[in-house]
Amino acid sequence: MERHHQYHVKKPVHAQRLQELHDTSHTKWKKMIMIFLIIICACVAFLLYKKMHANNQSMADDMHGDAQNVTEQSTESASDASQPEVSHDAEDSIVRHEVGEGDIPADIFSEYGGFDVNDTLAIIDVSEELFDFTHVKIGQELRFYFDDTHDAERATRMEYDRNTEKMIIVERDGDDFTAREERIAYDVTETVAEGTIENFFYVDALDAGLSEATVLDVGDMFSFSIDFTTEIRTGDTFVFVYDKRMRDGKPAPDGYIRAAKFVNDGTPHYAYYFDNDGEGGYYDSDGHALERQFLKAPLSYRRITSGFTGARLHPITKKVSAHYQIDYAAPTGTPVVASARGTVMSARFERGWGNIVRVKHDNGYTTHYAHLSAFAKGMTAGAHVAQGELVGYVGSTGWSTGPHLDYGMRLNGTPVNPLTLVQPKGAPLEGEKMTQFKEMQQKYAEILH
Repeated sequence: MERHHQYHVKKPVHAQRLQELHDTSHTKWKKMIMIFLIIICACVAFLLYKKMHANNQSMADDMHGDAQNVTEQSTESASDASQPEVSHDAEDSIVRHEVGEGDIPADIFSEYGGFDVNDTLAIIDVSEELFDFTHVKIGQELRFYFDDTHDAERATRMEYDRNTEKMIIVERDGDDFTAREERIAYDVTETVAEGTIENFFYVDALDAGLSEATVLDVGDMFSFSIDFTTEIRTGDTFVFVYDKRMRDGKPAPDGYIRAAKFVNDGTPHYAYYFDNDGEGGYYDSDGHALERQFLKAPLSYRRITSGFTGARLHPITKKVSAHYQIDYAAPTGTPVVASARGTVMSARFERGWGNIVRVKHDNGYTTHYAHLSAFAKGMTAGAHVAQGELVGYVGSTGWSTGPHLDYGMRLNGTPVNPLTLVQPKGAPLEGEKMTQFKEMQQKYAEILH
């Protein structure tokens, strides 16, 4: 640090007096200047304060005047994915949240419904017979209703659509919760879709106005009589009457197909939806259930590469041998389902067959599904499978030259061709039910012509 040294020299008395007078005068002037500067600064500060106060008051007046607009626009800002959608009704506010990947139900209940740990446990407990809220599905919406006049921090009602037809409703009264299931209310319009096969049924049906889900429903509905990936022909025609639905003014998933006609290779096939004492299902034109013991085929998106024959050149051994099953070429990973309900006899790797599932069915039938890339969860000996239940995935294990499914069927040990199997019609409606069915059928006669 630089140091400054001062050296003092004793002055004469008169010179010292003059210096004292000079210093006194100089000090007075310094004090006056300082006071003047302080006054100026105080004035400037006061003026700035007045100006800022006026601006703040103006901004407050603007915010107060726009408060209603801010409230009305709050729901529009929900387009930002990070914010919950809030709808304002006459008495309630609704907060909506779409379940995303990684969401934890308890966190959703807390953040969007204002529920604490005890509330969440109570909700899970009271609804366990209806739905397990620890397994909410990605993409499904949870709606929380808040009563603005009472305990606005916690939702008084919560709704969850378990599927397209029913929703679970949880209501709160104080610290008590109740749960129930209700059908979802839609605005329904019966709509007609018709067309001719020019490309593929899937494409032509979409062009006719059907949704993707409804197209798949058609395939399931006729799956006992038509193989939609191997038997459809150019020139086939279709007519469908189905429920077009709206919910809260917005398009919703289609409802039931009420009546259908599909002409395949010149043969007409009919289907009608009929509610038989709460057990809704599809029936043919004679009132027989469309459901048969076996599906026409155990998978979709495929083509037949080897049919049922007593003499086929084996692609690996190069020898002619019997091939008493059907080979369906399909991409690896294509789902394979049980063609009929039954009991799994085995699910294991077998030489030649690769990964294979064998199933025993009623009336002496058995089926097998071979060359799988993987088994479905739960495929073990003794497990029960429903018709259409997943058993595995297409692969190329064992003696195989490419990904395909080897599907075989036997009756009391004798090979059966699944493609030519004639299955008896399903159970018919009787008495008053048949009368009601015929009346309903007549309603659609002119449309299906």
